[in-house]
Amino acid sequence: MSEIKAIIVDDEQHCIDALQTMLQKKCPEVTVLAGVNSVREAKQLIDELQPDLVFLDVEMPHQNGFELLKLYDKVTFDVIFTTAYEQYALKAIKFNALDYLLKPFSVQELQEALRKYHERRLQKQDTAIAPLEVFLQNMKTLQQTNKKIALPTINGLVFMPVQNIVRCESTGNYTKIFFTDKKQLLVSKPLKEFEELLTDVDFFRVHNSHLINLQQMDSYLQGEGGFALMSDGTQVEVSRRRKAEFLKKAMHF
Repeated sequence: MSEIKAIIVDDEQHCIDALQTMLQKKCPEVTVLAGVNSVREAKQLIDELQPDLVFLDVEMPHQNGFELLKLYDKVTFDVIFTTAYEQYALKAIKFNALDYLLKPFSVQELQEALRKYHERRLQKQDTAIAPLEVFLQNMKTLQQTNKKIALPTINGLVFMPVQNIVRCESTGNYTKIFFTDKKQLLVSKPLKEFEELLTDVDFFRVHNSHLINLQQMDSYLQGEGGFALMSDGTQVEVSRRRKAEFLKKAMHF
């Protein structure tokens, strides 16, 4: 197994020391080049040392881990996020199949993250869109007023304003996305991952098979569960068990 040159970025020195000790004892293929406590130090050392992998803390004072990544037009290193907080950012991390370790993590969890890292490097092709690039795009745009989502397809990425998505429909392990211009797109991610990413931006899962954009709902038809009438003319069934929560959210939308 080839050597992995790594840098640890964490504002708590004891976390750096603990991870470094764990790597030295249980993951000898990883050489820790440095451990730093801030985004400013990390940027300087990454540019200087050119690591293969960065263990990056999400929550840090002054600038968080995502701020470091935003300093790069193109990220040339891989990232394993480390965090003690289950926040919305983890939804975006999971959505783009990136590795993360939730503190406190075990040796087994660390080794599993490194196994995935090795697999991804073996499978990586020059023409492939890196999951980290998709993640960065989604993190940037979902925080802006004109929110967009980067959708990975066979041919590359499709950047679509979230407001232009009418609804998402489950088709097994794939999701079909319906847009306001009547176009459709099939993405190789299950509906649950879209639900996790988009719930905070006015989407609601009304049924096991349907996630709708509340901004694109025209009206609601009463029934056992009822139906949401969408701007594209479709009627989306609302499941009986989700009806009360749906109506509560729709009334306060």
